[in-house]
Amino acid sequence: MKKYLLFVLLSIVSINVQANCEDLNTFTVVIDRGHDNVDKGAIVDDESEFDILSSLVAEITGELTSNIKVIYHNPTGSRMTLEERAAQINALKPDLVISIHMGFSDNGPRQAAIVLNDKNMGFEKSKEHASSLITHLSKDAYFSTIRTEVTGVALLEKVNAPAFMLEIGNMNASRDRYYLQSNGSKRVSLNFTAFLNDLN
Repeated sequence: MKKYLLFVLLSIVSINVQANCEDLNTFTVVIDRGHDNVDKGAIVDDESEFDILSSLVAEITGELTSNIKVIYHNPTGSRMTLEERAAQINALKPDLVISIHMGFSDNGPRQAAIVLNDKNMGFEKSKEHASSLITHLSKDAYFSTIRTEVTGVALLEKVNAPAFMLEIGNMNASRDRYYLQSNGSKRVSLNFTAFLNDLN
């Protein structure tokens, strides 16, 4: 009986250690969709940046490897201040934060851009992850040109993890809006998933 109890105890310890190791090895990515139900971002032809991105983010990841955890921040689109947004994200203790927006330009289709903030605590790692995402997204000819720029986006400075903003498509370009709401979203999802799986 004592041997059996010892076996059970050791089994429980083994399971707990394995679970803890898995937790330590989990790479957590927080995806922050731009804007909310009150501030819907750019609105063109009765289409809002918030609504387009809501649909895109809902299907942006496919089959992930076991140690990648994706958290969609504020899925209901509740209104919150920048400080509240950053605080909620930091509470999740992410390894990477990606804020997704659409651009707004009168100069025609922008395709995509990566925006960084050099005051982000993980700036160098942010650049590394952003470069990997560019490599994957640019496999789609539609996003063959993806610019990188460094600006003072406040959220990127306030989060306690490597972070960057992905501006995908231009709200002022009807073909970009259509692409992200049609089969183009599937291509984005496949390439985005491949990027996440490479974070192992």
